[in-house]
Amino acid sequence: MTHLSLRSWLIWLLKANAVVWAINAVLLAILIFSGTSLSSLVFSGYFSKITLIETGVIFVVAGAIAYSGSVLPSKAKEYVLKSEEKWSMEKLRKGEKIANKFIVLAGFLFLVSLIISIFGF
Repeated sequence: MTHLSLRSWLIWLLKANAVVWAINAVLLAILIFSGTSLSSLVFSGYFSKITLIETGVIFVVAGAIAYSGSVLPSKAKEYVLKSEEKWSMEKLRKGEKIANKFIVLAGFLFLVSLIISIFGF
């Protein structure tokens, strides 16, 4: 992995993480404006649970992206939709590269979830 591609991976990871935490902030604001106190959210383990749920969703998305480039979905699309698009190893590799980014993001969020759980938030 070159310096440039590592840098682009880290930038993508930071952007995706910012999006995840923006979603968390919106959910937190909705819960607080609906009358839930911040202390009850902390004591109920809201932050660790929501981060763990997000991790699971991102792992499922990564798996779907990786699976979409494999032979079975491509052949099914070819026969069912009468598509002229053929399966290629390049499409598989491209899908796996995209999925790898999501797997790294999910792994990072899982570590954050563990840290939040340990500190009791």
